[in-house]
Amino acid sequence: MMFSSQPSGPRRGLTGTHVLMSLVGFFAVIVVADATLIYKALTTFGGVDNVNAYRDGLAYNQRIESDTRQSALGWEEGVELGGDPLRLRVSLKDREGAPVAGKKLVAEVGRPATNRFDSKLNLVEVNPGIYEAMLETAGQGTWIADVQAFSSHDAAKPDFQVRRRLWVAP
Repeated sequence: MMFSSQPSGPRRGLTGTHVLMSLVGFFAVIVVADATLIYKALTTFGGVDNVNAYRDGLAYNQRIESDTRQSALGWEEGVELGGDPLRLRVSLKDREGAPVAGKKLVAEVGRPATNRFDSKLNLVEVNPGIYEAMLETAGQGTWIADVQAFSSHDAAKPDFQVRRRLWVAP
């Protein structure tokens, strides 16, 4: 009688080909997942929040001085979006509650997450201390308004500035 060391039938078990294919498949999944995440990260946010961050940092002391001057004025503001057609309305009052009239107001209005709808507005004084401008590209949702008030004698530095997040209800 002869004994055979080879089992009869197909060979089963883990082979070198199985191990190689498993490793290649594992790393292929990792590479595809990493590539997808990198693509999404680069296409959704460019990473630049402020293109002049360095210069703004150098001018930080001037910003503190400007905020101190503005606080000394004691002005109160009201900033709102409303009406049909949609209008930006800014009301300014001094420390005693009297309207602040005769100022030149400029506003930059846009969405918080994109600059696609940004617009610069020159507000017109409709009543003493109340300034308005119509928004051309308006819509529902959240808006950011940066408002600056200038005196007629110095148009380089604003007397007053305010940034407000506004909501337009659907």
